[in-house]
Amino acid sequence: AYVDARSAQPAAPAVEELPAWERPGTGDLFKPTDDIPLTTGETRPAPVAPAPVGAEDQLVPHPRLRKLIAEHMVASIRTSPHVTTVMEADLTAVVAHRAVLRAAFAAKGVNLTFTPYFIQAVVTALKAVPQVNAVYRDDGLLLKHRYHIGMATAVPDGLVVPVIHDADDFSLLGLARKVNGLAARARSGKLTPDEIQGATFTVTNHGTGGSLFATPIINQPNVGILGVGAIQKRAIVISRGHPVEPSGEDYIAVRPMAYLSFTFDHRVLDGAGGDGFLMAVKRALEEWK
Repeated sequence: AYVDARSAQPAAPAVEELPAWERPGTGDLFKPTDDIPLTTGETRPAPVAPAPVGAEDQLVPHPRLRKLIAEHMVASIRTSPHVTTVMEADLTAVVAHRAVLRAAFAAKGVNLTFTPYFIQAVVTALKAVPQVNAVYRDDGLLLKHRYHIGMATAVPDGLVVPVIHDADDFSLLGLARKVNGLAARARSGKLTPDEIQGATFTVTNHGTGGSLFATPIINQPNVGILGVGAIQKRAIVISRGHPVEPSGEDYIAVRPMAYLSFTFDHRVLDGAGGDGFLMAVKRALEEWK
């Protein structure tokens, strides 16, 4: 028996099911860029006059959503110094777990993708490294004690980030149901304002397009964003002996592997902290039970 939510809670914005790329910007997607404070003290350069359009060229106006995304991407880079760290995860346990539950979930009308697994692993890591579930402010680090996980979702004109509020309250079935529902509403343009606001952390599953690595841009005002690359079978060395030195207990196995990339705000975390968070995500996925 699977329960939709560990604690009965109204359905909160959720994440997407098969996202294509990451969406920088802010959890408040439609918040004007000018509302995002710049803490560097820099003045903005004067706008450059656009070059004239030649007779053989065509000027295609930007859709409103694309302009908003562009503004938020630039604002994010201006706001925080980005650093990306990458690790490789063995998803054998996750793939096996999904294979067992997939039919049972389908019987309940739920498509079990890998996204709910990534969300649960992220929540586990956020609890282990609370500085990541936070907002940097000049007067201190504002720690968030609720876990609202945004997921980048491809839509016809660009990307949006539906949010699963209180993601730690949901079972795997509950998360999968939320992922399905929000992804469908995102693609049909039926998300409500509440469903795209309030993310405390963001996940982008760029691997659905075949990408192995990415350096996602932080979804301001989050401290970080996790990118998940394509899951591929690869030959890896399994060692029962020394992790680096040659050992008679080493052997080669074919495993479903994926690269995890974590972009974080260097004002909040240094390399050790960033690696610690990503290692917690990796461990949660590799030790899935």
